[in-house]
Amino acid sequence: MKWFLFSLLSSLVIVIFMGFSCKVTAAPSQRNLNNKEEILEGDILVTDNLRHALDAGKGRTRRDIVSDKIKRWPDGVAPYIIDSSVSKEALKAIRKAMHEFHKRTCVKFVPRSNEPDYIEFEGNLGCFSAIGRQGGKQRISVGEGCEYKGTVMHEMMHALGFFHEQSRTDRDDYIMVLWWNIEPGFEKNFDSYGPERVDSADEPYDFDSLMHYDNRAFSKNGDNTLQAITDPNRPLGNMDDFSAIDIKQLLKDYPCKAWDKKPAVNAQKSQKPKCQDKFEKECKHFASHDGYCDYWKNFMRKWCPYSCGFCKHDSPDKRLNIWKGENHIE
Repeated sequence: MKWFLFSLLSSLVIVIFMGFSCKVTAAPSQRNLNNKEEILEGDILVTDNLRHALDAGKGRTRRDIVSDKIKRWPDGVAPYIIDSSVSKEALKAIRKAMHEFHKRTCVKFVPRSNEPDYIEFEGNLGCFSAIGRQGGKQRISVGEGCEYKGTVMHEMMHALGFFHEQSRTDRDDYIMVLWWNIEPGFEKNFDSYGPERVDSADEPYDFDSLMHYDNRAFSKNGDNTLQAITDPNRPLGNMDDFSAIDIKQLLKDYPCKAWDKKPAVNAQKSQKPKCQDKFEKECKHFASHDGYCDYWKNFMRKWCPYSCGFCKHDSPDKRLNIWKGENHIE
């Protein structure tokens, strides 16, 4: 009965809401930063190194692509500087993200002294990073909407040389791409790397990876674009923490030295928030429309407090969705 009431009321709200707003624009797209820069798969900055890697990787495994063309950071040490454009909230997220790497892997982010290759964290438009060590200065953008520990960790993983998990060559054995739900023009974001089976450091396919798209990445209609073959309702990916397999891959690609403290391997379990939406999928969909939570504040506070940011803790819906297309309602 409660579900029927919610469906009825929400349908009425949508009709009225669309009456006062003829166009509702989605979160900013990151397809184009400017006329000179290209973004792939929502948050990967396309560089010459990446182009060479992708060209060389046709018909080969992702493991080969990375080892041949994508450069790692020597001894797992990545020097960095932080630009003055980084906000206070972004700086906090960067510090927290580094703490996770230092606590649970043997990768070390160290303040730059005079190293020629280094990372610059900057407050640019959106969230993005290049793949692997580029040579010289390279950027990780932590712009507005990216000031979350998990989001920064995701971009730092790219900088360490990791691609998105669903781009593995064996992904079609585990997930299904629902091409008909993808925002037109964003289909290339679902490419995989060649027909061969991927080694991926001898680790199994990771549905829970920090580097995996979520179920509705680049959706044009709010429906799934990715589904696990064995369980279509299984959540994919996360933007909050390492998975256990993420950590294992980091330890294989950046092995610990004899003097390193052995890091924890198991991922932390995130606590379920006390303040929750009554209907998770529907609430996220409604809250994605600009002005919806404010215009129907009492209704949404009761049924969708988490998605609308009415909970006392930070709401993930303030986070920029780096895997969102340019869909809008006319």
